[in-house]
Amino acid sequence: MVDPANATALRAAMLADTWFRTCDGRMQDALLAHGRTRGLQPGEHLFAQGEAGGGLFCVLSGSLTVQSADVEGQMPVLVVLEPYHWFGELSFTDGLPRSHDAVADMPSSVFCVPREPMLAWLERHPQHWREVTRLAVGKLRIVYQIFDEEMRRPLAQRVARRLWLAFQGWGWRRDNPLHAVHWSQEQLARMLGSSRSSVNKSLRELENGGAIRLHYGTIEVLDSALLRRACDGALEPLVM
Repeated sequence: MVDPANATALRAAMLADTWFRTCDGRMQDALLAHGRTRGLQPGEHLFAQGEAGGGLFCVLSGSLTVQSADVEGQMPVLVVLEPYHWFGELSFTDGLPRSHDAVADMPSSVFCVPREPMLAWLERHPQHWREVTRLAVGKLRIVYQIFDEEMRRPLAQRVARRLWLAFQGWGWRRDNPLHAVHWSQEQLARMLGSSRSSVNKSLRELENGGAIRLHYGTIEVLDSALLRRACDGALEPLVM
């Protein structure tokens, strides 16, 4: 349970996420009342593929990679989650086992809302199931967008679009975008199913064009308009 003295600060931080901010106040109160914070060390699992379905989660600090092993033992990356992204809604809703691993990339903290107490609250307040549905549907829209990218777009545009989505909090931080993501180029390559060298070439083109700056383990956006332009075609200076 959250210490009441910390609840106000925690709520204020979580309001950076559009989904939480647009939840009814009673839903926000319930999430805060039932949850607790868990610390994770680098490489530690929040949950593993095949584990029984559980609660809802929000990244408070650090970052988590969501991944799963393929038949060859490789670990393709689905997404890298940073503050204050909410996730876990599928297994929370249907109770089925987790479809992926969620692993800390660095020292991280995650707000964990256990499933059973929250389900009991939703049974008493069924109108708030719509909030959980909105979270799931928002993710589904992103999945459709990524499918479209995979089929239609060259790698350079896919790299730019994946970065754009990440800076926008995967659709949930349009009003308060991130300024950097703590990704390695290897993570991004695994996310896109491409080679590190090919992804590096596309990132260097974006950097040379002034859209981003590359640091060790971090990609910083310098000009969001240029990055957005690169999502649809060649990176060119904008005429203002």
